[in-house]
Amino acid sequence: MRMVFTAVPDDVFYPAQERLAAAVERWARKQRRDVDPFVIEALVEHRWADGDGLLCRWQPEDLREALCDWFPRRVNLTAQETSALLASVHTFVDFLFAEDLADARCAEPPTLHALIDEVAAEVAAAMRDEGRYGPAKFWTMRMLAAGVDIDDPQQTQRYIDDLHAGRIEVDQRLLDRVMANHEHAMGNDRPPPVPPADVPTDAETAALAASSVMLGRIRGFADWVGAGRPLTTTGRLPLADAAELIPMLGLADELDPVIGDKVSKTRSTDELYETSVVFAWAKAARVVRVVKGRLLPVKVAARLLADPAALAHRAFEAFFGLREAVCPAGYAASVIGWRFEEATFALGMALYVAREPVSVRELGDLAFAVAGEAAFIDTEAPDARPLRHACDDDLAALLEQLALLGVVELQPGHAALSPLGFALFADHLRRQGVTVPTLENLLTETAEVVIAHAADAPPAVGDALLDRWRQADPGIATKELLALAARTDDPNHRRLAETYARATDRAPARKLHSIGERRPRRPNRRGPR
Repeated sequence: MRMVFTAVPDDVFYPAQERLAAAVERWARKQRRDVDPFVIEALVEHRWADGDGLLCRWQPEDLREALCDWFPRRVNLTAQETSALLASVHTFVDFLFAEDLADARCAEPPTLHALIDEVAAEVAAAMRDEGRYGPAKFWTMRMLAAGVDIDDPQQTQRYIDDLHAGRIEVDQRLLDRVMANHEHAMGNDRPPPVPPADVPTDAETAALAASSVMLGRIRGFADWVGAGRPLTTTGRLPLADAAELIPMLGLADELDPVIGDKVSKTRSTDELYETSVVFAWAKAARVVRVVKGRLLPVKVAARLLADPAALAHRAFEAFFGLREAVCPAGYAASVIGWRFEEATFALGMALYVAREPVSVRELGDLAFAVAGEAAFIDTEAPDARPLRHACDDDLAALLEQLALLGVVELQPGHAALSPLGFALFADHLRRQGVTVPTLENLLTETAEVVIAHAADAPPAVGDALLDRWRQADPGIATKELLALAARTDDPNHRRLAETYARATDRAPARKLHSIGERRPRRPNRRGPR
């Protein structure tokens, strides 16, 4: 039976959830143990939706979170069903170990059973406290208590109409607690994990960063600032300084350019795009600062400037705040500028997950959708085309600056993350609390975790992961893979495990995995959780 569901879609998880609950119910019946399959479904759904998807690996803190928060807040069970809830979780723990489904990193049964008993009173109190409910559970339980069949749309609508008409009394203070609890819980939600990537080591990251064009410009700019430089009264670089910087840093800007047969006089460094970007980026990366009309070095940044990897991480984090420099409004609206940080993150995530070149057209669709939300724009409407063209211009500028940093590799009509880009974006995700598996840290994982990640990864990444994992300890790897092949009910995982169990250094397995057909998600029979 498959027990690892990290970052899988609904139509993969829900059929497996149902099979697992049915297996627990069959085992409990033979053992004459109490179990409610609905409790098992809710427990493992929590581990998939809000956790790491490792249904085979439980620690006391995992059960505490599920029992003391998830069930009271989300699961439609009454306080009277608390005893059945706890008994079902006890049964689930014993099922995992009896059926050899708990993995090597799962806490032992006595530890897990002790936690369930320890929190029993807390769970019972939380299940009685309506203020601990989320909004969906609050109203569902209210409707059930009123005799409403929540599967009947007409009855549900009548209840809602009566509520809006004031014919149903509600304690506003209680409702305020429900909403406050919901907002607090949403603020604590963990981001979903991402697929594994072959992220460069720190030493490799430093070597890649050393050849970054933009990092060279930032270092050169900091050196040029020296002990300090005066700015204009409006806080800009003087044009004379720009004339010095442009050739020194290899910028494409041109002072007083000739357009046609006329000279277009440059009036401000705001008109010099690349100069403005370097100036803004150096300030955002905190290697220079403005004090009383002068541009000064940041003394503590000297060590940073001498460390290519550290400077790369600092510069990448600073990029998310460069809206006005990278996408200036100019004569028209800057569309990506409406939601620059969000659009930049969405683009980075798309490239990170894709692991291969993505068409600029697709990236433009994504950026326009993210930016359009800020102005409630129907991005499909004909009158949105001028804004789409503006968005595409912004996207080209954004990608070009990331390419200069060395994060993005540009090809005709396509863009991809560079190795340096993978290193910097993986670190950025970790700063956001996202679980970011890498091939390196998966080498010590169990067979099922490795197989699950490899099966969902692009072939090159999955093959590299399995080759390196198997070669770390071929004997143990073969034993674990054969055991997994014998117990999993996922045909792709079984085929992959069997093939790599037979692989040798002379005959390595290559490009073996593919995703099978997905089955549709079953309907939610018990209402919202």
